[in-house]
Amino acid sequence: MAKGLLFALLVLFALPAWSQSTSQQKKTPTPKPVALPEDMDCEKLKGDSEVTPVGGATVVKRGADYYLCRPKASSVLARAKTAAVVVHSTQTISCGDGSNDNCIREDTRTERQIEDLANKTQLWRYFDSASPSKADLILQFVANERVSSSAQIVLSVQDSDSGDWSYREARSLTDIENDVNRLIDHFIVKSGRTPIKSKEELEREQQCAVILSQLASLKSQYEKRRSDYEFKNSHILDAQMEECNLHWKDWVCLKRGGTDNGVSYAKEWNESGEELHRKLSLEYEELKKLEQQIDVQSKSGCSSK
Repeated sequence: MAKGLLFALLVLFALPAWSQSTSQQKKTPTPKPVALPEDMDCEKLKGDSEVTPVGGATVVKRGADYYLCRPKASSVLARAKTAAVVVHSTQTISCGDGSNDNCIREDTRTERQIEDLANKTQLWRYFDSASPSKADLILQFVANERVSSSAQIVLSVQDSDSGDWSYREARSLTDIENDVNRLIDHFIVKSGRTPIKSKEELEREQQCAVILSQLASLKSQYEKRRSDYEFKNSHILDAQMEECNLHWKDWVCLKRGGTDNGVSYAKEWNESGEELHRKLSLEYEELKKLEQQIDVQSKSGCSSK
């Protein structure tokens, strides 16, 4: 009886303490997962928390999950698949009208040079090339007043979808090849991208680009010369008249080998015909050489997209 009473008293005194402890445990809030940064775009990692973040990215843990988060501008650069290079360059010149005013004209030589240099960089190891109307990113180079001692070259990168500018770097224009290479290298590092092609694949693509450009030029040249050759052969008198006019006066050629007031023009006309025949024979041989060059280039294994 005494033992039962003692047990009841112990339970009575212990119950409030146990109830209070239980209440405190219930009131303790569950820690909330770390919120993902609002100024970043985050993607969940597939069980790999050992990813090394690059290009301004960071790894964020949320509960048991890990996320790779990039600043929104960097995210745009990272998810883009295609890019296009556009170049703008102007120079100030004298208007040439006797006034003291200056005029602005497009510097096409500098534009072509910068575009060619950009295409020879490592840019296309990380992006597929596309036309400006279809590219995810537009890489815009601006290099005005190139001959000025204070000239700058600026690379700005625009997201085609939103129109926002995601990247910009400016530097003094000193050695244009080095400047273009450095700007592209810095942009690639900032983008945090990994190559989609090996160096060997890129070199092969660049070689093919040169071959295909040469092939297109050869075909264009061949077609024009072939058309001219066939026209002259099918309009032989017109071609001979044209040849005659290169050497003698129009009125001599208009006689077409006839006589006028007892004067014969057969010599001039006949010589024009012989010269035309000689040139057509040479052109035939040149066309054969062009055909051979086109055939060799066409077997290079390069194909246009």
